[in-house]
Amino acid sequence: MLQTILRFIIFIITLSLISLFQISVPFVWAGFFSEFNFIPVILVSLLFFYNSKTALLATLIIGFWLDIFSFTFFGLETISLFISLFLIDKISFSWLTNRSFYSFLIINLLFVIFYSFISSLFFYFSYFEYSTFFLWRFSFWLSLFYRFSWALIIAIISFNPLSSLTKNLSPVFLEKK
Repeated sequence: MLQTILRFIIFIITLSLISLFQISVPFVWAGFFSEFNFIPVILVSLLFFYNSKTALLATLIIGFWLDIFSFTFFGLETISLFISLFLIDKISFSWLTNRSFYSFLIINLLFVIFYSFISSLFFYFSYFEYSTFFLWRFSFWLSLFYRFSWALIIAIISFNPLSSLTKNLSPVFLEKK
């Protein structure tokens, strides 16, 4: 019981530190490096390698920290992350069922697309001043390209170490008993 509580506390502290890193560090970098976003890969990894309950809890923790320090209405980041994770969960269990490296990359890229579109849509409708729609802005597409690139780089680097940490991808049907 004590070990479970300790693991849960370490899980919360780790996700909180990652969220605070995401809030504070990449925004001071320029260009391509300013779009570094480790959070989608973490959430997709938790969904892919563990289960949806763990990913939902991580979404709640990360979304809370992102909402606390954002200048948008409270809940925008959490709702965007929840909707994106829900869509990815449905896609991963209906279309991408084999849990391979390629499906991990596709799920990461789809999460980045969903999260970018949903958060930009919420951000657009949360401000009542006149501005152009986010789909017609070059900066949105450039940011999406940079996020795509970072998601690919981080997913390629992290797949093998993360798959070695879990037994969800082990070939049970090939093992001799």
